[in-house]
Amino acid sequence: MKKVYSHENLAILNSAKNLLEIDGIECFIKNEYHASGGHVGWESIPIELWVHDDQQAASAAAILAKGFTATSESPEWACLHCGEKNDGSFETCWKCQKAPAGTDPSNNKSL
Repeated sequence: MKKVYSHENLAILNSAKNLLEIDGIECFIKNEYHASGGHVGWESIPIELWVHDDQQAASAAAILAKGFTATSESPEWACLHCGEKNDGSFETCWKCQKAPAGTDPSNNKSL
């Protein structure tokens, strides 16, 4: 077993866990129940994400690095239906819910 990630926010740690499980990496959260405190301050016990297989640790770290990047890899796009500008991460227009030209939102693939 090997630690691959740590964060003070349990919701973010669970999101990281989900990213790994989607890619078939078995993992678990350690110290999640200690986050509520007790006789020791909550900040002194880190909440950690561990993988069961040490050999998957590098893959897990790469997935987490890619999954938690703040920048969008897709360019901004303008809706052909209403003309509204949308962030590249949007699968449909936020204003009219139409898909960008050349995509099918039902399977999330380019046509």
